[in-house]
Amino acid sequence: MVSAARGYNARVAGPLDEERDDGSPEPASERGRAAPAGGDPRLGDPTGPEEASQDPALQADSAQAWGLRGRALGAARVPTSKSIAQRFIVAAGLAHGRTRLAGLPDGDDVAAALAWARDLGMVTRQHGPAAVTLTGCPPGPSRGLAGASSGPWRVGESGTLARLLIGAAGLASQAGRSVRIEASGSLVRRTPGPLLDALRTAGARVQELGAPWPLEVSAVGPPSEVFLDAPISSQEVSSLLLALAAWPDQGALRVRGPLPSPPYIDLTRWALERFGVATEAHRVGPEEALFLVNGPLCPPEEPLTVEPDASAAAVALAAGCLSGGRVVIPGLGRETPQGDIRILEHLRAFGCSAGFDEVGAWAEGTPRAGARIDLSGEPDLAPVLVPLAVAAARDLGRTSELGGLGTLEGKESPRLTVLARFVEALGCRAEVRGELLRVDPGPGPASEQVLLLEGHGDHRMVFAGVLLSLVEPRVRVRGLQAATKSWPRLRQDLASLGLEWVQDATPRAS
Repeated sequence: MVSAARGYNARVAGPLDEERDDGSPEPASERGRAAPAGGDPRLGDPTGPEEASQDPALQADSAQAWGLRGRALGAARVPTSKSIAQRFIVAAGLAHGRTRLAGLPDGDDVAAALAWARDLGMVTRQHGPAAVTLTGCPPGPSRGLAGASSGPWRVGESGTLARLLIGAAGLASQAGRSVRIEASGSLVRRTPGPLLDALRTAGARVQELGAPWPLEVSAVGPPSEVFLDAPISSQEVSSLLLALAAWPDQGALRVRGPLPSPPYIDLTRWALERFGVATEAHRVGPEEALFLVNGPLCPPEEPLTVEPDASAAAVALAAGCLSGGRVVIPGLGRETPQGDIRILEHLRAFGCSAGFDEVGAWAEGTPRAGARIDLSGEPDLAPVLVPLAVAAARDLGRTSELGGLGTLEGKESPRLTVLARFVEALGCRAEVRGELLRVDPGPGPASEQVLLLEGHGDHRMVFAGVLLSLVEPRVRVRGLQAATKSWPRLRQDLASLGLEWVQDATPRAS
């Protein structure tokens, strides 16, 4: 039984005849991607982010649907981490001096962050498509980001960038100056309510000019203490930590209520450490945390290089397991600060083999068990693990439960609802109980025809659908172009592992 998100018609599946809905410059050939030894030479073409994103598969008409077949073997090229890159870019914008960044990914979210920095005149040198030098604009009595801005801050569809810049505009900008922040796409439906309340409590003026976007934020001087009640996203905590880090001396952030996705907060603290900012975390009550932040932000002497993205790596590693192959992610090692590296632990829970070697993270072996997994620290891995749960249910008759998914409904699509419907489309039983998704064996697909899954303009739902096509060969995914948000070369990179893309022309949904 699937509990659908209120007011959302989740057209996710059906047969094709149904309308369901540094500055040392980084070589341009690297383009912010993890390069395997002996990879496809075509992947080294010296194209920039704009050119690279013009993958004909990803830019195809939305009426085209795609699936995968074959066996994934070898070293996978995946984008570098957009989560790390966005934190580095915003921190560099608030820092004293010049920061050199290398290995930046070329997805839409990081492009929006770079465009923001460029609009404020902070990109002082472009070393190549994936490497830049940024000169910061730290806050002060007569300086700050708002003073450097002559127009709105456009964050695109990136929830991370939006929240990081809201905090910077309210607490780490020129006092009394206003900034208009504009969003697009599915982000305009998402409200960062607790973050806005925290800014207002600190003395910043926040006007919601729409519902809620666009926003107008007027900065307040350096606060000694900020209060955040009942955060709905780890990005709200990260936003305030970054803003406090821009000021000298110690600032305090008190968070009342459960901390969402703690590994992403840890990632922010790790990024701040790269800029010389020490943070402390203390539990001061049953559901209250105190963070102490010792700024200001000071760029490191050496360039900061962004490592492979663990979220994208999870897709490639899961593809290796579901296809009966073996995939390794060069450069993604044990010391990564990314919480999504727990994909290795979760793959082992399904009976696959996974670990690290001298090259990087690797995985192999098909699912041999159902699993019960708490994903409260890394809920974005759910779209990758649901296909393994479906494989365990269909092939082994095993039940799986994925918990800690309470934040998924507020993403680019209501992900928990959509994933549950994907499960049922493949003939398994899905049950949503609060923050938990249970996958049980079922009667099998109701139709013998091709099963069409809608991507819903959500890159992670596209990833889920593509992986499900390795479980059920009749699955096709529509809306592959949504992957440009985080993985512009999805098609080429998975094809380089030996997987074949298969395509069907499908009627447009009404």
